[in-house]
Amino acid sequence: MIAIVVVVVLGLIAIKANMGPSSGSVGPNTTIMAAADAAQAQQSLSNALGAAQSQLVAAQATGALSTDALHAAEPSITFTVGASSGPTDVSIYGDPSGSGAVTMATRSSDGTCWYLWWSAKSGTWYGAQTQQSSCAAPALVAAPANSQVTSASIGWSQSSFPSA
Repeated sequence: MIAIVVVVVLGLIAIKANMGPSSGSVGPNTTIMAAADAAQAQQSLSNALGAAQSQLVAAQATGALSTDALHAAEPSITFTVGASSGPTDVSIYGDPSGSGAVTMATRSSDGTCWYLWWSAKSGTWYGAQTQQSSCAAPALVAAPANSQVTSASIGWSQSSFPSA
């Protein structure tokens, strides 16, 4: 009987060890999930930009951006003019002055906000800001400048998403 109890206890220990870190702990599985979530957030922004560009070309004005039309063009994404709460929830700001600028934001589960700014005149800029509880697209009319990612401000890069 004691041998059976020992085998069961050792089996439970082995199963627990192979399942990875427990909920709330940081380990390899948590790091992999955070990286996958960040990649999903960045991909959502890229897909959202394609939908916005199509809508802007059709309407010839950023003020004409419609969250319903954007969602119809890209149904895997929820578009909002408010704050983003997850990697497939994209906050969007289309400059109503007709400058042609559009800003988007989404949030990954580790609290990083990912941003994308675009205008036909200035191209695409990529941004990130760490340790945020929610992310809303800022009202940017002009292209941002290169800067470092921090928890206090958005870091911008024109070549690709910055490291967060």
